[in-house]
Amino acid sequence: MRKTQPGERLAVGLLDPLIVRIGGRNAERITVAAVSHQGQIGHLERGDSPNEWRLSDISELGEKAEILLYITDDRTGGFINESYPVTVQIGGSHFDFPEPNEQLAAVIIAEAYLRDGTRRVKVANEGFTFGIEAFARARSISIDAIPGRQDRGGGSQGNDGDRYRHPPGTALGSGSGVLVAPGIIVTNAHVIEGGNDFKTGRGGKALTMIAVDPLHDLAVLQGNIDGTPLPMRNTAAIWLGESVLAAGYPLMDLLGADLKVSTGNVSGLKGWEGDVARFQFTAPIGSGSSGGAILDEYGNLVGITSSSLAHGNLRDRGAISENVNFGIKVSLVHEMLAASGIDIPSPDLSLDNDRRNVVHRLRQSVISILVKS
Repeated sequence: MRKTQPGERLAVGLLDPLIVRIGGRNAERITVAAVSHQGQIGHLERGDSPNEWRLSDISELGEKAEILLYITDDRTGGFINESYPVTVQIGGSHFDFPEPNEQLAAVIIAEAYLRDGTRRVKVANEGFTFGIEAFARARSISIDAIPGRQDRGGGSQGNDGDRYRHPPGTALGSGSGVLVAPGIIVTNAHVIEGGNDFKTGRGGKALTMIAVDPLHDLAVLQGNIDGTPLPMRNTAAIWLGESVLAAGYPLMDLLGADLKVSTGNVSGLKGWEGDVARFQFTAPIGSGSSGGAILDEYGNLVGITSSSLAHGNLRDRGAISENVNFGIKVSLVHEMLAASGIDIPSPDLSLDNDRRNVVHRLRQSVISILVKS
């Protein structure tokens, strides 16, 4: 058994079998999958025991693919780290793969690729704190295509039947939302996925889902909500380096149920692999920030918080990637509202950049959302 390091490249046979073995806890909660460069997902076959996954021919991965481990029922908590050591057998060689330094619910353990007719496997230990669905959103992959994923509506997408079924009224999670028109809230589709009962965190007012777009990770809710809609900056594009604020309700069970606001800047005008519907920003966010507001310095809405990338493991591979968070551009929000037949107000854009005033307005416009089955 040879111990490997992040970034190390292993030369392997073109047709070697591949076996992944999970040596730690919770092996039965984990699925192993391969994702091609084109976004096609295929899972490895489970072996004779719950801790073993097999691919009979590594050529099935094509020219380039990522191999990842993820917790299928990640809303019930837990991280892949508890399941290490993870060992990989390729052909007749056995390798001990490095554990992530951060707590992650989805881990990319390797990238397999062809170069000059030779098959190589690049060792990795990076991933996503928020699980496989954050990975799918970052890669613009349909969440429904993920093998073994827990169905938020009450069951597993794989062969586990009712194993993860939740009785009605079970709390599934929380997120953030933005008031964009009278009584109209925009959030992420993944925030409300699988839920049947939606309420505001403050006041417990009922919300009704009226539109959802899983592909672009947007959803529209309606309710009797007090507050002033945020002006949407739909006519002026964001610019690289622009200062932004992120407002939402991260980690409410740990940090409290009051609004959190952080600052940063627009660090990239496209999302993962050139996705023009998203942009990158550096304002810190956390679990529960999803669906929250991204604003310019005057408090005008420029985007909706969508996902975040774990960074420490990239540093371990010799790369620098601090505060890489992804937002959905407000132009997509505008288009979804119009397509849903919602009257979109045209308030004048705010020109007041006094930070106290901006944050005061956000308290009336950014809400927390509680989701139950």
